[in-house]
Amino acid sequence: MATILNQPEFPLSSDNPIRIVVIGARSVRQGTGPFIASGLALAGAEIAGVVGTSQQSADQAVASLQRDRGIETVGYTDLGKALDQVAPDAVAICSPWRFHAQQLEQVANAGCHCLVEKPLAWPATHAEMEQLIAAFTSRKLLLEQVAQWPATLPAFARLHDGLPQEIDRFTMRLSPISIGEDMITDSAPHFISLLQALAGPGDCVEVDIEQADQQLTLRCRYQHQAGSINATLLLETCRQRPRPAWYQVNTLRADRSVQLPEYTQSLVHNGRSVVLDDPLHRVTAQFIADLKAGRPTADRALLSAHSNLLQLAAAWR
Repeated sequence: MATILNQPEFPLSSDNPIRIVVIGARSVRQGTGPFIASGLALAGAEIAGVVGTSQQSADQAVASLQRDRGIETVGYTDLGKALDQVAPDAVAICSPWRFHAQQLEQVANAGCHCLVEKPLAWPATHAEMEQLIAAFTSRKLLLEQVAQWPATLPAFARLHDGLPQEIDRFTMRLSPISIGEDMITDSAPHFISLLQALAGPGDCVEVDIEQADQQLTLRCRYQHQAGSINATLLLETCRQRPRPAWYQVNTLRADRSVQLPEYTQSLVHNGRSVVLDDPLHRVTAQFIADLKAGRPTADRALLSAHSNLLQLAAAWR
């Protein structure tokens, strides 16, 4: 991984909208780019540019954002050029994870804050991840990872009149397009983000993975400062749309319900329902709020989450 040169921190203006460049603003496969861009705009940011892999993809992203979300912006095919010409305050990385490490380096070198889709960077060793995160913290730049499931916990608490005081079991069910080793990058970050939100940073130990046909079950013990949680991730592909998803804390379960065509969401259990604010919009609003407040990067949590991915990957191999 290339050495990152020291640059001064980027000063944020409190008077003007925060200017953001979005990398990967089209929804290809399971892409979240358009939703991230929309959420940032709703939070008051200016989408000052989008970066695509080709002129065609950049033009399509610009057109779809204008048509579907009323966002006027400019397309680029080169991140370096976008950073030079736009001089944004922040960058949202929504590109495939294989490109994240290089893009994070460029963003840090340009002195920009960053919101990055999961996983932060993969594959990356613990030392490489430390270096990437330090590129932001050493410049007092904010680096946050998109984690939409923890944003559902307030609704979960309303559904069940609070969260358990002590948590000893946690289960999550997701329905990815495909299962296999890609679960490390596609599904496991959701699982880890909720464990972190519930118990703080920890380690995934005693990891066991079973796969049969279109199902995969991952079990581990999540060892954290106050104890441990017996955690299970259930993955199963299915034709149903929207895809089923739920999680359970001890004996308290919440299923995600999606109403089409509006794509409004709620958490449901035993006939009860709680409306769910768009989780991605909550994430983007929090990022903007953290920028305005000058909140520092939660480097320990980011590094711990990456360590958890490495622990799960080691069990897979």
